[in-house]
Amino acid sequence: MSSLTMTYTRRNLTENIRTPTMFLTVALVPVGVMVFFVVPFIGQDTAAITSATATLVVFGVLMACVGHFSIVIAAGRESVWGNYLRTLPGGIMPQMLSHILVGLVVVAAAIIPILLVAGLFTAAAAPVPRVLLAAGALLVAVVTFTLLGLAMGYLMSMRVAIIANSIGFLPLAVAGGMFFDRADTPAIIEHIAPFVPTRGTTDLVLLALTGEPVGPLSLVMLAVWIVILVGLTVWGYRRDQVRRFD
Repeated sequence: MSSLTMTYTRRNLTENIRTPTMFLTVALVPVGVMVFFVVPFIGQDTAAITSATATLVVFGVLMACVGHFSIVIAAGRESVWGNYLRTLPGGIMPQMLSHILVGLVVVAAAIIPILLVAGLFTAAAAPVPRVLLAAGALLVAVVTFTLLGLAMGYLMSMRVAIIANSIGFLPLAVAGGMFFDRADTPAIIEHIAPFVPTRGTTDLVLLALTGEPVGPLSLVMLAVWIVILVGLTVWGYRRDQVRRFD
């Protein structure tokens, strides 16, 4: 299992490096937002820049996980090579594990530039125990958005998945209040945000990193979303398996 997983991982990572569009997108967009729209205005306000950095890290994870998994799964379902791989004796598990490992590389490409900018050019700071707690909370965000990407990949065609990726990040981020200061968030966003997974993941990371209080509704809805996305992913995979191979 481990050797098969690493073989698939090397192959998938090589393919991504040869066509590095995803790496460049997830690395440049969040850090570009930070450099041009965050650092010049609140770069020396420790509390504000720390919270903004955490929010942009979650945004980077959103882009990385959804963008990677939805496109990879949808492309594999529609390619002859992808269908062939699913018939091999090793089964689907080492292939899925390889996608997860490559997805973690993409996540790193998304968040490391943000952390470097925050550490080198801003007053962002947090105690080490808080940083470790935030890292654990970020893993929940990775799981949530990975499940969202997998569900999209199994339920959408390649063309629809590309369109959803092109226009889907911004509505999710805006609806979750990621681009608003908590004190100046529009009323309609305040009503919608607790029911959107982007707010729940952001609140969880902020709670771990800064200790600032968050509404319990967003965290409850995050747990609900994880259960829903697990169900959609399993159902989509089984439906695809029955249609193509059974």
